[in-house]
Formats: sequence, structure tokens, C-alpha cells
Amino acid sequence: MIRLVLSDLVRQSRVWLGVLFVIIATGFVGAITAGLLETGSVHGGAVQEGLSSTASAVIMFTVITALVVLGSAANLTISLQLRTYALWQLVGVRPVLVGVVVLAQLGIVGLVGAFVGCLLALPVFPSLFVWVFREWPDMQGTSVHLGGVSILIVTVAIGVVVLLGGLRSARRAARTPPIEALRDAEPPRVRMGWLRIVLTVATIGAVVALALNLDGGASMSTFSGQAVLLTPLIAAVFAAAGPLLFPLVLRAWTAAIPARASATWLLARNSARYRLSRSNAAIGPLMVAIALAGGLYTTAQTTAAAQAARTGSDAGFSLAPEGVVILLGGPLLLSGVAAAATVFMSSHARGREFALIQAVGSTPPTILLVAVWEAVAYAVTAVILGAAATGIGGFLIADALDLPGAAVSFPAMGLISGGGLLLLLAATVFPTAAALRTEVPRALAVE
Repeated sequence: MIRLVLSDLVRQSRVWLGVLFVIIATGFVGAITAGLLETGSVHGGAVQEGLSSTASAVIMFTVITALVVLGSAANLTISLQLRTYALWQLVGVRPVLVGVVVLAQLGIVGLVGAFVGCLLALPVFPSLFVWVFREWPDMQGTSVHLGGVSILIVTVAIGVVVLLGGLRSARRAARTPPIEALRDAEPPRVRMGWLRIVLTVATIGAVVALALNLDGGASMSTFSGQAVLLTPLIAAVFAAAGPLLFPLVLRAWTAAIPARASATWLLARNSARYRLSRSNAAIGPLMVAIALAGGLYTTAQTTAAAQAARTGSDAGFSLAPEGVVILLGGPLLLSGVAAAATVFMSSHARGREFALIQAVGSTPPTILLVAVWEAVAYAVTAVILGAAATGIGGFLIADALDLPGAAVSFPAMGLISGGGLLLLLAATVFPTAAALRTEVPRALAVE
């Protein structure tokens, strides 16, 4: 079995490299966060108090993003290889063994990627710590700590999350009849497993509890510390309900553009609607990134407006660049890598699809335009969901502060949306162009 596990990892390296990069980025961010907690616990006192409060917000933002990106990447990795797993069963590999092999592959990639990410964080963490906390008097001259125990905890935790994220897909790979998988490697299913249902209900409860407990009469620093978590929790609700919510939003807004507008748009729209695991894996990370950035700046601006209304001055909750980096740097890195990697992984697997389109008369420029429209469809869907999360969070915050409306930060959302679109375009167009260089008979040949 070990030989099968390792040989298939090598053979499908293009797909596994995509999820590996996502896990490496997660390990890097997780190690930075663990370093903050370890440094605080070693020094104690004011250092521990300051780092614990910072790390708690970082953990909140990072955990939400990591759960989304790791689960999506793990599920997509398995979905792209259902045809291979079906062939294994046809040559005599038992379904139970297929599931074991898939989980073993996820475990190996998860542990290796997380450990590599932690190692990459070791030389970066001291310099980042000095830059972020250079204005904090209590942090001057503080020695940083990121030891083996913290790295081990981060590595194991990420490995467990990767396994849990891919568990349902691994069971599907083992249970799907080979004939069904060979007929269509990715049937258009929209299902909410019990774990997602529990997560959705739990996050909705957390949003309701936090919204009810927002105290507009408290000090601005206390209120901001609570309110800044509201939009990320709303984004977590959207992500947990993604298998149901993402396709609905995608279908709703794309239906507004008539199919007769463009043949390339019709192909891109249908592909994005049909390949649900690929669409969800691309939309989820970008949606979370938009919501986190938009929510953080919207909270800051809305709180500042409330402070100005109360005191007559503009001094409110401000966002220093180093604060934004430590809070959003990790989640944005995870989201960007995940969005690009997932589209990159699936683009390679669609070589046969591109060849079929060419075989019926389409030209390479037409297929490239289809890829562009598909990336746009993913990005617009993510923007709609991210903006909705930000708007809902801003409305609740403004209501708690007795303001007529929220100061929604459109520039922050626009910046992240534009960057995400560029990443999706690069990850979609370049692999498509590379696939088009393969001769059509060779691409359509039976594997």
C-alpha cells in the first residue's frame, strides 16, 4: 500500500502540489501565530497580556480562513482524481483500501506541507515581530521564541484539519461505483454533510450572540475589540453553507446576463455552474479575504464615526499598517494562495474538456476567452458574498452604535477584489494556454 500511496502522489503531482502550497502557506501563518503565544508565555506580565490579545484576534481570523481553504483544497484534490480511484477499483483494489490510500495521501501531504511552512516561518518571525511591535514600549528588547513544541502542535493541528476536510470526499471516492465515476468524474451534487450543518448552525449562533452582546455604550476600544469579530463570523457562516449558498448566488447573478450575449460567456457560465467543487474552492477563499479586509476597515471607520459624533473629534479606532499586516496578512496570504492554487489544479485536469471544444470547431483564442469569463464569474460571486458579509456586519455595528448607517470601506474591498481577480486570471489563463499546446488526438486519447 505504501508503494501505491507514494507512486500516485508522484504521478498526480500537479494536483497534489496545489494543495501542498496551500498547506505550506497555512503552516507558515500558523507558526507565526504560535510564535506570538509562545513568546508571551515565556516572558509573562505585560508582554504576555499584549501578545495574547493580539494573538487571539489573529487566531480568530486565521482559523476561519484556514478551515475554509484547507477543506476546499482537500475536497477538490480528491474530486479531481475520482476517475483514477474508479480505475483502481476496476483492477481489483477494494473500496475500503481506496479510502485508506486517499486519507494516507492527505495525511502525508498535510504533515509535510505544514512542517515546511513552519520551517519557512522560523527566519521570518523575528524580523516581523520587531517591525509589528516596534512602537510598543513593553516589547522593546523582547526576545522571540518559536520552538519545536509549537511547531509540532501547528503541524499536527493542520494535518488533522486536512484529514477532516477531506474525509467526506475520501468516503465518496471509496463508495462511488466505478461506472458512475468513469461516466462523470464530478457529478453536479449539492450536499451539506452533517459536519457542515453543525458548523453552519454553530456560526449562526455565534453571530447572533455577538450581535446581541454588542454594547454601544462601552468604550470604543472595548466595543471595537468585539465588533471586529462580527464580519469574520458572518463570512464563516457563508463558508460553512457554501455548498448550498455559492451555487445559488452564482446562478442568480449569471442568469441576469443572457446566454445570447456571448457564446464564450455561455460556455464559461455553464462550466462554473456545473463543476461545483472547483467553483466553491475558488470562490470561498476570495470571499473570506474580501469580508475580512472589508469588515476590519468598515469596523474602524464606523467606530471612528461614532466617536466623532460623541466627542466632536475625529480621534477613533485607527488602523496602523503593522496592525493590518499582523491581523490580515496571514488570512490574505492563505486566501490568495488557495484561490490561485485551486484554479491552477483544476485547469490542468480540464485538458480533455478543452480538446473536445477544439474538436467541435472552437479556436484557441475562443477557449482562452472562456477561461477569462470563468475566472470573472468566480471573482464576481466572491465579491457579492464578501460585500454582503461586510454590509451585514456594518449594519449590525452601526445599529449598536445608534448610527444611521455604516461607513462601509469600498476601497478595501475593491483592492482585495482586484487582486483576487488578477490571481484567478493568472491561474486560469496560463494553464489553459499550456493545455492548448497539446494535440487534440493526444489529449482525447484514453489514459
